[in-house]
Amino acid sequence: MRALATESGRAGWAALALVAGGVLAGSPGSARAQEETERETAELIGQVVSASTGLPLEGARVILLGSGYGAITDAEGNFRVPRTWAGRDSIEVRYIGYEAGYTVIDLAPEQTTNVTLTVTSTVIRIADLTVEVRQSRRARNFQGFEERMHQGFGTFFTPRDIINRNPRLPSDLLRGLPNVSVGRLEYGRAEVFLGEGVRLGCPPALYLDGMYQSGMQFDDLERDVLGAVEVYRRDVETPMEFMRTGSTCGAIVVWTPDGPGFLDWARELPDPFEY
Repeated sequence: MRALATESGRAGWAALALVAGGVLAGSPGSARAQEETERETAELIGQVVSASTGLPLEGARVILLGSGYGAITDAEGNFRVPRTWAGRDSIEVRYIGYEAGYTVIDLAPEQTTNVTLTVTSTVIRIADLTVEVRQSRRARNFQGFEERMHQGFGTFFTPRDIINRNPRLPSDLLRGLPNVSVGRLEYGRAEVFLGEGVRLGCPPALYLDGMYQSGMQFDDLERDVLGAVEVYRRDVETPMEFMRTGSTCGAIVVWTPDGPGFLDWARELPDPFEY
């Protein structure tokens, strides 16, 4: 009788496990995850120019309204969104002193689409004009990287560090860091959690050339876009410009090697570059 009861109990547990597995497999969360995995992607590159002069505009914000992905133009007006959803989307372009521009675009799956976007200047009458010489946005970014590294908050990977580590995926760069969790490789990427995000299960905010990438994870980036990287595991050490409202899951900031100025900046870094 005892043996019969034991076999009956095992059968009951097996049936319960099958039912639970069926419920989980059919849950809305798993359906959404499958849909995200199967969704086709595309790459968008291009240039933003002034409609009146034809000259490129540095620092223009380019946002794909459907996916939420975006980029900021470099000194030559060029931008790159390495990964977004394929299909029809709307591009919004914003630049100080210019009217916002909107363009509908069809992005071919697994293809790179190249566009030229123009924006029209807004006429503003002012009483006095002060001419001020400023650094380019890219130069300010590089200077900010060094200043934040000297302050001792976060973890920094210079171009030389990235070359020495030679990561196969962006997430490989973070393996072995304290208070960082890098998950198993699934569908060509591994989930990364920093600090409190490990306990809460929320991924860090991702910034590409200073611009927040909505819904994007670290391994969604290509290996060759890693020029320099900043990692902030706690909200108390995250600079205000990389702080999302209400987020306690840290931030990863990536500076790409594209555009003028990066190689000169990298060569000027002390060797070895230790702090």
